[in-house]
Amino acid sequence: MATATEVVRRSPALSEWLAFLGQCVIAASVEVGDDLGRGLFAQHGTIQGMDNARQIVSFEAAHGLWLEPAWQQFFERTHHFLLLTLTWPESSRIMDGIYVFGHVFVTLAVAAWVYFYRRRYFPLLRNIVIATNVIALLIYESFPVAPPRMMPPLPFAHHAFTFQDTVYGVLTAGGHYVSTSTTLAYNEFSAMPSIHMAWALVVGAALLLLARPVPLRLLGAIYPGLMLMAIVVTGNHFFLDAAAAVFVVLAAAAVAVGVDGVRGKLPWRDAPDGV
Repeated sequence: MATATEVVRRSPALSEWLAFLGQCVIAASVEVGDDLGRGLFAQHGTIQGMDNARQIVSFEAAHGLWLEPAWQQFFERTHHFLLLTLTWPESSRIMDGIYVFGHVFVTLAVAAWVYFYRRRYFPLLRNIVIATNVIALLIYESFPVAPPRMMPPLPFAHHAFTFQDTVYGVLTAGGHYVSTSTTLAYNEFSAMPSIHMAWALVVGAALLLLARPVPLRLLGAIYPGLMLMAIVVTGNHFFLDAAAAVFVVLAAAAVAVGVDGVRGKLPWRDAPDGV
């Protein structure tokens, strides 16, 4: 009977997929490691995270950006679109799907597409994600921020507004991923920058720059906007969290491109046409 190693060696496709999954684990390890470490062993920052969130609200209010409650209120109302009627339960499920499943599966799908069809660009994409996660981790440790859904009632339009936690049941308010057999903690005070928004920006840029079919490019253009809507409407992030994600991704891209430039391994240098 052939061993598992022999099976892998005899199946190039399986070897390719295992190599791809290994690269994905490396790229996500920083973020997952922080979630596990802060969630299981050192979950802290409640007071500071709440205070920092209030500072963000004050800044946004002073600059006309405190609109997150209005976004959630808009989707709480019933809307008629063509032949569809969207109530708050339907809208929240759509936003939850983008927030949870889009973040994981769209990212994986685009990463797989780059790996198998634009291979020379995959190391740069992977390194940008790693650098993004490292920079975000440094910010989380120095500036913890509670998400809007964890905040007590906040002033908005002369009233006290409480965000609805739409992702409850997928991600509990107690900082745990829920399954039928286990409970896995995560870091709740990591709202700024939004990793959901950061990865969406990387995915969108990859499709815009590397895809040739127009539908894929359109997806790359609109996907970050859909994720922005999802992270706000679900009560998981402030607008400033998304803005911070833009700067973090730009910094990460500069680092990754700079390192590859010094090493003489920029993927577009002497790249064949159409690759």
